[in-house]
Amino acid sequence: MILIKTGRILLLAGLSFILNFSFAQAPATYNSADIYLQLKKLNVLGSVLYIAAHPDDENTRLLTYFSNGALFRTGYLSLTRGDGGQNLIGDEQGIDLGLIRTQELLSARRIDGAEQFFSRAYDFGFSKSADEALRIWNHDKILSDVVWVIRKFQPDVIITRFPRR
Repeated sequence: MILIKTGRILLLAGLSFILNFSFAQAPATYNSADIYLQLKKLNVLGSVLYIAAHPDDENTRLLTYFSNGALFRTGYLSLTRGDGGQNLIGDEQGIDLGLIRTQELLSARRIDGAEQFFSRAYDFGFSKSADEALRIWNHDKILSDVVWVIRKFQPDVIITRFPRR
């Protein structure tokens, strides 16, 4: 009886390992243009971090300019993953929509060359009040996420989408 249970556990562990291994991310591949751009960036100092609340708040042209034009190290911190947004092309909502938007942002960063960061904030839907959002998100938790990204990335310039007036 114990051998059967142990065998099942080992079988499940082995299958889990194989499935996780087979779905691992492929290593990045670089063509000559990618390598040339990376070499050019070695001669440029400077970093820019763009911070906004939602996945659709980033200015991709600006991120592309800083990353590929000015050759700065560039990052985008989206406080949410877009879980509470609208979806006109499918029926995904909530966490499922957040997963789709996360993949969209990661794909955009592969094109524009910026780095992507997220906080733990859950997108609860439409709000134009910072006080409401910070109350629902837990101000201290989200602030600690932003501080962590800033300390990790160490930007020379920080750009925000909707600064307070």
